[in-house]
Amino acid sequence: MLRAVVLSLLAASVSRVNVSGDYTSNWDQVHLVQDGNKIHGTYVCCGGGMLDGRIIEDRIIRYEWDEPRGAGHGMGIWTIKGNTLEGTWGHGQSTSDGGPWTLVRKGSQIAN
Repeated sequence: MLRAVVLSLLAASVSRVNVSGDYTSNWDQVHLVQDGNKIHGTYVCCGGGMLDGRIIEDRIIRYEWDEPRGAGHGMGIWTIKGNTLEGTWGHGQSTSDGGPWTLVRKGSQIAN
C-alpha cells in the first residue's frame, strides 16, 4: 500500500513539469519534447545531434546526447529552474567534463 502511494505521488509530481519547447543556450538552439518523464530532443550545435533523457527526482533531467556519424556521444544533467535548465554535459560516462550547458526557454515559462 505504501509503495502504491509513493509511486502515485512520484507520477503526479513528474506530470506537473513540462519542459517541451524551444530553447536558446550557450551551445545554440535546442528543441525538447516531453512524454511523461521521458525527454527527447535535438540540438543545432556542432553539426546537430539528438538528446534522450528522463526527469528524475522531480526537477532533475539526466540525458544522453549523440551526434550523427559517430562524431561524439556522452551524458549530461540539467536542473529545472523556472524557465531555465542549468547543467553540464560530458563525453562518454562523464556528465560534466564538457562544461556548462544552460538552456533558456523561448517565450513562456516552463509550466509548473
